[in-house]
Amino acid sequence: MTVQISQRHALNEVFYGNFLTYFTTTGEARDIGNRQTWLHRLPDFAADGSNAALDLAVQAAASAFSFATTRHPPLMQDACTLYGKALSQHSHVLRVGKRVTVHTVSTSVLLSLFEAMNATTAAAYRTHISGAAELVKLAGPEQCWMGVLCQLFFHIRVQMAFVYLTTRRADRSTVCAEEVLRETLTYRDVPVFQRLIGHVTRLTALYLDLEDSPEKEDKRTRMPDLLDLEEYVNVKAEVDALWLEYSLAAEQRGQVLCWQDEGGKMGYRDAYTALCIAYFASARALFSILAPRLAASYVDVTDYYQQMLDIAEYLTTFKIGCAFMRMATPLYLVAMHAKRREQREVATGIFEQWRVVGLGGISALALERIYRRRMVEGVAVATM
Repeated sequence: MTVQISQRHALNEVFYGNFLTYFTTTGEARDIGNRQTWLHRLPDFAADGSNAALDLAVQAAASAFSFATTRHPPLMQDACTLYGKALSQHSHVLRVGKRVTVHTVSTSVLLSLFEAMNATTAAAYRTHISGAAELVKLAGPEQCWMGVLCQLFFHIRVQMAFVYLTTRRADRSTVCAEEVLRETLTYRDVPVFQRLIGHVTRLTALYLDLEDSPEKEDKRTRMPDLLDLEEYVNVKAEVDALWLEYSLAAEQRGQVLCWQDEGGKMGYRDAYTALCIAYFASARALFSILAPRLAASYVDVTDYYQQMLDIAEYLTTFKIGCAFMRMATPLYLVAMHAKRREQREVATGIFEQWRVVGLGGISALALERIYRRRMVEGVAVATM
């Protein structure tokens, strides 16, 4: 028993050291206005003894992360065993209707991180993220200790954008982010990145309505819905204004957001800035994709798909897990819509790499849709 406890302690030390470094960035703390993110508070929550499921979820995520970095099979066996126990305990807590706390939400998020690293089923990651968002609504503002619940929701919301983008209409979650932020969490000063995610999500809703349209052959040329067109115009104006606000704020602080070195490589203020720019590029890409379908005017010669790929390459040098996870949405758009085949192949290749470097669950969601689309397009070409 003593050996097991010491092994667990050593594993948790690895988790709280390497894992926290892997999944956090300094730029994010500045953006959300807190010195530490929710992951830094996690050791206190897991150790206070109030939620056994959270403690087990921490151990499961620690083992899965250790397996991803060492490829030592027994670690994955332990991870799956601990995950099953955590899931059982967590399900019991939810079934008996106990009060939802920040510990409960943290458990769901940690279980989603486990699924992001190692998918047990194709839908498990999606289920945990959607469930965590629902739990935030039930927790209420009294659980927002030192901003942790808000930060948890910020993480959930970014992942929901990707889940939403890669999910069929019938399986989508309909959690209203603005309702959670303004009413449940009473959050007023929403960070730039979260405001941007809101705009990307609105564009994604337009995109998915057209992608899932039953009239597959003429969806690109059918008469646009005037309400959709109005939404498109409004979001475009808001994204333009947000970029101006973001760039001017950096300029006033004497900072440069990005630059190109003599060799042509892009550099960025920090990893979090690179992520923000990637999501601005995602919004621009969606404007370009949606414009002809909505009979809207959009002229921009910038290759935003290449910009997103450049940022993905830049972020690999930092080995930051949250950056990889959050790049899923931009990379998915590149893989699905880049005009150049080599760009689509590079983005798809990154998802393939994620299968073996610890983000198998996220890659599974993306690749399922990417390959299905390519198969449909291949059949269409073959029958012409």
